[in-house]
Amino acid sequence: MDSSASVEPRNIVISGAGPAGVLSAIHLLRRNENSDSPVRYRVTLIDPGQDYGALSPEELGKNRSWMLGLASHGLEAIRSVPGLYEDYVQKIGVQLQSLSIHLGAKEIKSKNDPDGEAGEGYIVDRNFVVAALARYLNDHFAEDVSFVPRYKTRVLYVDGENHRILVRNSSTATSSEEYLDYDLLIGCDGVRSVVREAIVKRHRDFEFDVGDIFQKFKAVHVQRPDAVDAGSMHILPACFRDFNGIALPETGDMLNVSIGTPRHTFDASPAELRSTDPNVVSAYLRDTFKPWDFVDCDDFARQWCAQSWSQTGQVHCNFYHSSPLRVVIMGDAAHATSPSIGMGMNTALADAVCLTHTLMDEHGDDLNEVLPAFSKERVKIGNSLTDLAMHLNCLSPRHQLVETAHMIVRGVLSKFLPSLVTPHPMGIIGVPKYKLSEVYEIASKLGIVQKHRGINDRIRRTYFENEVGMVKTSGESRFYSKLLVVSSIMVSVAVGYFYC
Repeated sequence: MDSSASVEPRNIVISGAGPAGVLSAIHLLRRNENSDSPVRYRVTLIDPGQDYGALSPEELGKNRSWMLGLASHGLEAIRSVPGLYEDYVQKIGVQLQSLSIHLGAKEIKSKNDPDGEAGEGYIVDRNFVVAALARYLNDHFAEDVSFVPRYKTRVLYVDGENHRILVRNSSTATSSEEYLDYDLLIGCDGVRSVVREAIVKRHRDFEFDVGDIFQKFKAVHVQRPDAVDAGSMHILPACFRDFNGIALPETGDMLNVSIGTPRHTFDASPAELRSTDPNVVSAYLRDTFKPWDFVDCDDFARQWCAQSWSQTGQVHCNFYHSSPLRVVIMGDAAHATSPSIGMGMNTALADAVCLTHTLMDEHGDDLNEVLPAFSKERVKIGNSLTDLAMHLNCLSPRHQLVETAHMIVRGVLSKFLPSLVTPHPMGIIGVPKYKLSEVYEIASKLGIVQKHRGINDRIRRTYFENEVGMVKTSGESRFYSKLLVVSSIMVSVAVGYFYC
């Protein structure tokens, strides 16, 4: 920065020290060192949790979270900071080497070429990514007076008219509350965002909804079976009746297996998987699971029974900023989504780079231009993310089986006849040359999104009407379940014949 220029101090408060929040802090503090702009940022990072960057590997191992895919979009965002990937992120995950789809005992495998169109891919623990970013932040800016970390601190209220927030610090025996002024408030504070609430109160044209992904699921960490390749991701459609699953590689030669079912089929799903008796679950696993034999079914069953059913949220918004309030939202606060396509964290990281690096460069740190430009660029990406995650898959088992076959066949044909056959949208998610909005456009032109949205919305609405007693329960889900068994066998035979 030109020392002869008059310095313009600017207070930035970031609510939420997840991937997007920490990467935003890094970029803003780097601007103080590398930008010719007279603006100098003072960054306050607020989070109700602890600083993962200060934890030892042993302590961090006790604070595991979701296993997520770190694809090209997220890697590109991380690499926007020199040395961040090479020195902090590279060794925390497992490089993705192949993808397998299991139809019963039949495995359909494709290799991942890091130098190919799809680029690199890693499977990482969400908290490990946060810890790596936070370690970089601490190593480079802990002594910088422009950086103020406020962990164990919760944002209670946004006074947008006066550009200040009310926070409560719980790190001491006696909690204290205070107001903090801001010039820009960045909301990276998750599905139940307090920052987003300020936009709701200020803008009558702000449209948003918060719901769940209509799934119940559990995840276990098990030893990798010999039949499962290290570095391989495994898609498990109809691995149990009414249940789909995914298995992701972990460090330490482990495997993270997540298995879930839509809410409308839960009550009719196998009673063994709803049992709290590990012996029942273990026996059912041995008899029913076909893709491979687990090293220790009893261990799987103990973990399965020791946890409650998980559900995650989903968020849609029609814009992501408020110029009068000087606030902006990103990550889960703007577009929380199903993990079904593995792009939530990647999109959040890209949000951070777009706001605090790309747009501030393009608009010379002028927030009057940066904030609306952020909405223009990222709303189409965020809504494409949530709609693809929800509607590339179908809640109807029979339609989902058909779509799985469609994905496999279209993927093969587009590989050998690229000029004639459009690739399946699921196969190009995360590919560097495709934005999520472009993937959505392809899914729309192929009619996949419209078809599945209609079915999914009908199923969700019917479930709600039944749940609250507006209508009587129908037998549709049981009918679909029976069709699923027959359809699964037919698709397995057809695909097996096609590949043999």
